[in-house]
Amino acid sequence: MEAMFNNFVSKYSMRNNKINNTDIFTHQANENFKKHIKTQSKQALEMIKNTIDWKSLLKPIEKIVKEKRSIEPAGRPPFDLLVIVRCFLLQNIYGLSDPRLEEEIADRRSFQIFLELNTGDSIPDETTICRYRDLFAKHNLDKVLFQSFNDQLSRNNMILERVTLVEATVKQAQAKQGTSREKDATFTKKRGKIYYGFKGHIGVDHATGVIHSTEFTGANIHDSDMFDRLITGKEQSIYADKGYAGKKRKESIEKKGIFCGILEKGYRNQNLNKHQIAKNKQLSRVRSNVERPFSFMTRVLGYDRCSYYGMERNRFEFNLKATVYNIRRYLTLKLLLT
Repeated sequence: MEAMFNNFVSKYSMRNNKINNTDIFTHQANENFKKHIKTQSKQALEMIKNTIDWKSLLKPIEKIVKEKRSIEPAGRPPFDLLVIVRCFLLQNIYGLSDPRLEEEIADRRSFQIFLELNTGDSIPDETTICRYRDLFAKHNLDKVLFQSFNDQLSRNNMILERVTLVEATVKQAQAKQGTSREKDATFTKKRGKIYYGFKGHIGVDHATGVIHSTEFTGANIHDSDMFDRLITGKEQSIYADKGYAGKKRKESIEKKGIFCGILEKGYRNQNLNKHQIAKNKQLSRVRSNVERPFSFMTRVLGYDRCSYYGMERNRFEFNLKATVYNIRRYLTLKLLLT
């Protein structure tokens, strides 16, 4: 019995890094799988696979990756960029570590179909995923990928740029204070509580709920410092909380003929009057919609703190989460319009 078990483990070990079960790759098996298994997860992956223009999505990063890619051992061909990017999406949708992602790809037929892996294809192992992540993070390809998908959204009239909502969120560092592995995290104080980590900043298109711009900084960077990077310059209205308030900013926005929806801020010995309080309440009804992307990332994607060490890797994660959120909005809007 022990010999049989060892033989089974040896045959199907992940370290073989191959899909060896030929039976499930027949045309009839695939058709039956698609026909009879209708889980929400599988349907979502089918929609993502069939809706996104992958060629257009990958075009801006293909040349850079080809020039910079030197991560595979000698004699081993690199993985198709399409497979790697889809692996990143799977990892961020399901909250999988690198080892767990490798295991799930080997085990889940829906993942294999999404990645378009066939009999005898190698599965990207955890080391490969890690190295590609470092490659993307080092050369800001997460930002390029995010913008490339947004270009698709713009072509489909899903980024209108009329009203922008601006907001930031604090993400706790993976490491604790004083850990030598974390050199980029910083401190901030929010509502009387001290946080050690980073900040993710977003600009959201109010009409569609799509994130059209992102920035990722240390936690000590003030929200307002990223304001100008989060707006498109084509807005008719801009909304933000009181952390972005300032007389010069408000005058600058209004001088351009843009409605300033930044909440009024009280100061020492100068509390808000009744008119300002009422105005803030009215503005908050619009501004509060900017919280939805962060809520989705936390509740659905399990993104309650950073997963990696260092600014680059954690920026990569933030932009991939933002991309996944935009994919979700894209699918939702397409369903509403059909």
